[in-house]
Amino acid sequence: MADESDGIEEAFEGQLRIAVTAAGRVGEVIARAREEAARRAQARSEQATRELASRFEAEKRAARVELGNVYRSDWWEKATPDQIGGALTTARAWGNEDPEAIRAEGRIRDELRTRYGVDVDNTGADPAAVQAAVEAEQARRQSETERQRIATEQAEAVELSRQADEADRAAEASRDTAENAPEENEREQAQAQAEREQNRAEATREKVEPLHDSSERRERDANKLEQQGVGKEAVSAKMAADVSQAKPATEAVKAQQRQGAKARPNRSRSPKVQRTELGR
Repeated sequence: MADESDGIEEAFEGQLRIAVTAAGRVGEVIARAREEAARRAQARSEQATRELASRFEAEKRAARVELGNVYRSDWWEKATPDQIGGALTTARAWGNEDPEAIRAEGRIRDELRTRYGVDVDNTGADPAAVQAAVEAEQARRQSETERQRIATEQAEAVELSRQADEADRAAEASRDTAENAPEENEREQAQAQAEREQNRAEATREKVEPLHDSSERRERDANKLEQQGVGKEAVSAKMAADVSQAKPATEAVKAQQRQGAKARPNRSRSPKVQRTELGR
């Protein structure tokens, strides 16, 4: 029984050394990526800089909540190597910007040294295993980032579609007014309003299309296929087919809108004149 227990402890410590070493590297990569993102945003516009700073501030608050665990003894008693590595990754990722992250990393270092005899700066972990862990964690984070991006784009597309539908309804109401208003100036104003609302609907739907089909999205898909071992010629063929075939649902809606507009009778004539002609 003692031998079995010793084997479990050795396996745990081996995993911990790998996780801790990989965590340090991944955390530094995240910190550099955030700094690069901040530089790119600043180069684009003040608004982009503000939006990114707001997002980073929210992420920093979440990181502080996560790092609060490292001060709790009960957390350390149950923490897995992956959880400990995750905490160290977070601390290292924010160490250049948040004193709380530096303090949390100090606590992690103390706990690792006291509880497991692990020196963060010299874990003795197998380099190949560490590299594999780093690559796996980076892939996981990239996948999570991609899922978040897709979710954000989908939410934006839904909102834009709602706005476009709203403009469609407003345009239809104005067209009805233009058809039935007794005064010519009312009809003209309503017709002009209908055209403005229809233009707004189409312009809004055009904003949805890049969210569905864009060069950036195709580039990401191509890179992913190449990483999976698909040949470049096959990837190129797939992307060419994608460009020629991929059309968002909004394109069908716009086509229906155009057909409906063409089929609609001329409303410039007065309803009174139409009734008079019918009575002849």
